Amino acid sequence: MRHRLLVDDSSEASEYAESNVDDGVVSDTDLTDVDTCTDEDDEDSKQCKGIEDGAWLSSDEDHPPEYYLQQLEIFDDQEYTKEDYKDGTTRLLDRMEDQWNQCWIYLGKDNLRSYTTVSVCTLYTFFDWLLSQRRGKGGRKRQGTKYASSLGTYWKVYRLVYERATSGKIDGKMNRSMHKVLRKLAKKHNLKKVGRDKACMYVEDQTKVLQTNLTTTEKRYPHGRCRIQAQIYLQLGGFTANRPQAILGLRYRHIQVTLLRDPEGGPHRVLLEFTFEFTKEFLGIKDMNTFPLPEIIYDESLIFSPHVSLLGVLFRDQAFAAYNLISEEELSRLYIPPGRNELPLRLNSKLDDIPVLRQPVRTPNGWAISPNQPLQYSTLLPWIRVLGEITGFAQITRPYSLRYNGGKAFNENGNVSEAMQNLMMTHRDIRTFLKHYLSRKITVDTQAVVRGIQPQDAIMRAACTMSRSIDTRRPRRLTPEQSASVNDHPAVQYLLQERERLKRTLRNATKHPKYKELSRKINRERQRLRDALLQDVKERWEYEQPVRDVEQQLAGIDVKTDIVTVQPQYAMLPAQKKLVDAIMAPPGVTLEAEIRRRNRAIQAVTEYCGVEEGGINPLRAKRRSGNVAPPAKSQLEHDEEALETAKVSVYKEKRPKRCWKCIGNPNLPIEDRIYEFSREGDLSRHFKRKHLKYIMEGESLSCELCQVPLENKMHLQRHGLEVHGTVT
Repeated sequence: MRHRLLVDDSSEASEYAESNVDDGVVSDTDLTDVDTCTDEDDEDSKQCKGIEDGAWLSSDEDHPPEYYLQQLEIFDDQEYTKEDYKDGTTRLLDRMEDQWNQCWIYLGKDNLRSYTTVSVCTLYTFFDWLLSQRRGKGGRKRQGTKYASSLGTYWKVYRLVYERATSGKIDGKMNRSMHKVLRKLAKKHNLKKVGRDKACMYVEDQTKVLQTNLTTTEKRYPHGRCRIQAQIYLQLGGFTANRPQAILGLRYRHIQVTLLRDPEGGPHRVLLEFTFEFTKEFLGIKDMNTFPLPEIIYDESLIFSPHVSLLGVLFRDQAFAAYNLISEEELSRLYIPPGRNELPLRLNSKLDDIPVLRQPVRTPNGWAISPNQPLQYSTLLPWIRVLGEITGFAQITRPYSLRYNGGKAFNENGNVSEAMQNLMMTHRDIRTFLKHYLSRKITVDTQAVVRGIQPQDAIMRAACTMSRSIDTRRPRRLTPEQSASVNDHPAVQYLLQERERLKRTLRNATKHPKYKELSRKINRERQRLRDALLQDVKERWEYEQPVRDVEQQLAGIDVKTDIVTVQPQYAMLPAQKKLVDAIMAPPGVTLEAEIRRRNRAIQAVTEYCGVEEGGINPLRAKRRSGNVAPPAKSQLEHDEEALETAKVSVYKEKRPKRCWKCIGNPNLPIEDRIYEFSREGDLSRHFKRKHLKYIMEGESLSCELCQVPLENKMHLQRHGLEVHGTVT
């Protein structure tokens, strides 16, 4: 049973102003963009309200003089004269300021830390020192700066640091002189002048990524709802071209569901309207944009349908205000009375502030979806990247790839005016799009235009899509041999010898802080070397593999196109297979058949939102069960027998190799519930890592197999030992 949820650039900016920032910064305009509506405003309102409560005589009378005199006394000028930056920008400025201070402390020139002594000479020295740094906090190795545009970003941030410290801008003559300084430093440090490719995810590419997200078993999400949320993001990101944070910030109050009459006499349509409140703001609050998305009847594929995905989530959360609108079947019975053109389907007001896309969290029983924490961009970003890799794209797929393509589609469509494009993209003018969004790859058949012949639009589009680079042989991970080869590196060998020497010197060395710190250094160095090796493998493959293909073809040898995988492949979960079959089903022949197709897809989404995929560690290969089901028995009967066998195994006197908490979790896939570890010690480590680690203070616990409540963490451990034989 499903339960309802509880409640602008400076005029003297450097030519290096364009930056090659990482995906963690979702800004596409100047770093000086500010949000003038902050939490501090709420504090001021509370102070004023305190005065107001004692000053008002009645709601119809003016404030007395004392009210304004007291306000005059407590007013803080600094709150309104200082720059009002977002937290991310403030951290960026603080980091640059720290580096400025570290530079002059390192050089022994403490007097040059003052911004009153800034000159072209000191700036050249500082940025030269900054580009030469190879170690970060805690002695960790840094990747280093590779692009000239990144140096431009450093200069841009430094100007803001200077302005924050002195309340004035850097002298215009000095700013112009820095153009030459930045060019010289870029040449001295061999920085690349080319920026990051703003790859557009065309609708053809989006189709393949949506299919991959739906069908892949190589990518295991923590929870089934995460797969659906990734689907919703890809759909809304493609249709609305909104910034990632605007989509991730959607609350239930921002969604309106309506049954709309078709003016052309067709069947009623479900209309979804999305209002994006949490958009990037520049010098004030922006008006909220609302995007209406009508349902498409007889759509070739439901893979693009946000109606199926979102309605499935809404029914899972029991989000409708009408108490008996709890499934797709009730939705199909609704109609619009004569004389009216719509039937609003209101959402429960208790869910107004609940995010639609929510963060997966660890619990003692495994993975669950947070009831109120929004999905983080840092969580979404690797999902999208991995989906692009599994699809076989050469380019890195990013959430912003959808926004790039949306802006391009709006710009090229004759039905979208420049003003409407700026409104949808939330830009001040078209120059923002031209500078930060428009790809530098020319998508026009220039030879056809010059020669006056028919352009080859199809081949030109195919030449510009991500899909042209699809090759499932492209390496994505190191082989076990390649991964182990980093142990032969001199840096790793030196650290291993140091640890071994420490182990021979100290008693109980493995528990000593120095030993633990050395182990962490070894792990970090190994990971750094693996990352560098994988990047080298990818770059060599991109050049060498096409050469091998050409040589093999000319030699008459068939080119192998088999998918090369390092990670073990898992069988598709029954719920996932049902989801794929429902969404990939062809359109119905009749209207009734089409409604049934939509309802089956919505039901499959609703059910899958309750499945825990588990986010299985790719290094843990699944072993085949020794109990082979007789051909006469169905898979369901075999699963039930295997589950009963697993339950019995955790009640024997002998230490078990199966986890009693996983067996009792009905949301886990059957193979994860009955998984048998190689040794009893492996089970103990699994239990500590997956279950004990995430028990919160005061959290209610229980044993699902024994149907008994457990008071606390210690009680759970004692029950596991005395009843189920699990040592923790």
